[in-house]
Amino acid sequence: MYQKIIELLRIHGYLSQDTEKGPCYVKSTKKRNKCVYVMFDKNPDGSAILEEDLYQMEDCAKQNFGTDCAILLLVLSEEDDPMFIDPDDQFKDLFRPLTMILSQNQAEQREDVTNDFENINEIKRFVWNYKATLVIFLLNLAGFVLTEIYGNKIYNLYACNAYCVRNLHEYYRLLTSNYLHFGWEHFFNNMVVFLILGTSLEKVTGSIRYAVLYTGSGIIGSIVSTIYYSVMGQDVLSAGASGAIFGLIGALAAILLFCKDQRKRFDGFGIFLMIAGSLYHGFESGTTDNAAHIGGCIAGFILSMLLYVSSSLISAHRQGR
Repeated sequence: MYQKIIELLRIHGYLSQDTEKGPCYVKSTKKRNKCVYVMFDKNPDGSAILEEDLYQMEDCAKQNFGTDCAILLLVLSEEDDPMFIDPDDQFKDLFRPLTMILSQNQAEQREDVTNDFENINEIKRFVWNYKATLVIFLLNLAGFVLTEIYGNKIYNLYACNAYCVRNLHEYYRLLTSNYLHFGWEHFFNNMVVFLILGTSLEKVTGSIRYAVLYTGSGIIGSIVSTIYYSVMGQDVLSAGASGAIFGLIGALAAILLFCKDQRKRFDGFGIFLMIAGSLYHGFESGTTDNAAHIGGCIAGFILSMLLYVSSSLISAHRQGR
C-alpha cells in the first residue's frame, strides 16, 4: 500500500525531498509548494505517532518549503482507518485516487484474512480426517524418544517377551511393544509405511474402526509372537509396529478382494507385492519377528472383514450392486 501511494504521488508530480522528519513529497505550483508526508501511525520502535509529531512535521515543511506551503499528512494504519489531514483543503485532486488505493488495500486485507481462515480450516479438516493416524504416530514417536533416552530400561519393562507374558502375566506388553522400536532405522522405516497405508485406510474405514483394526492387529500379532517363541523355547524381546502395520496390509487386501467400489482407491498389485516383499525380507533376516508379521496380517484381514467388508457387502447387496 505504501509503495502504491508513493507511486501515485510521483505520477501527480510530487518529488521526494529529505527532511528532518523523513521524506516529504513536494510539488511546486505557481501559487505555492504542496507538501505530502506519508507515515504509519506507529514508529519503528512500536510507539504511537502523537499529535505533537504531526505539528512538528507541519513546522518542518514550512521551514523547508515556505511558510505558505500547503501540507497533507497521510497517516496509515494496519489496525484502524487511515487519517487524511488536509487543513487548508488543497489536495482534493489526490483524495479520490488515494481513497481507491486505501479501499483496495482493505479489500486485499480482508481477502488475506479469509484465506488464512481457509488454510486453518484445511489443516483442521486434515487433522480431523486422519486423527487416529496422527495419534498412533505420536504414540510411536513418544515410544521412540523414551527408548532413545532410557534405552534397555524401557525395552525390559515394555517390550514383548514370552516368559514375562506367560509366567509373570504382564499382558500389557502385548500392546506396549507395538509402540517401541529398536533404533532410528527401525522406527523410520515402519513409520513411512504406516503413514502411507494408514492415511489411505482411515479415509475408507473411518477413524474408530481403523483404530480398533490397528490396535487389534498389533495385539494379536504379539500373541502369535509369544506363542511362537514359547514353542521354540527362545527368550527374546520383541518390539515394533510392524505387526500392526501388517494388519493394515491384511485389511487392505480384504477390501481389495471384496469391495469393488474401493479398488480404484488403491494399487492392488502394489499391496500384494508389499506383503510378499516384506515377508520375504523377514524370512531372510534373522532378527525379524515373522510370527508377529503373519499374525498381524491375518488378524487385519479378519478384523477388516468383520468391521468393514461385511457391512459394505450387505449395503451393496441391498442396493443391487
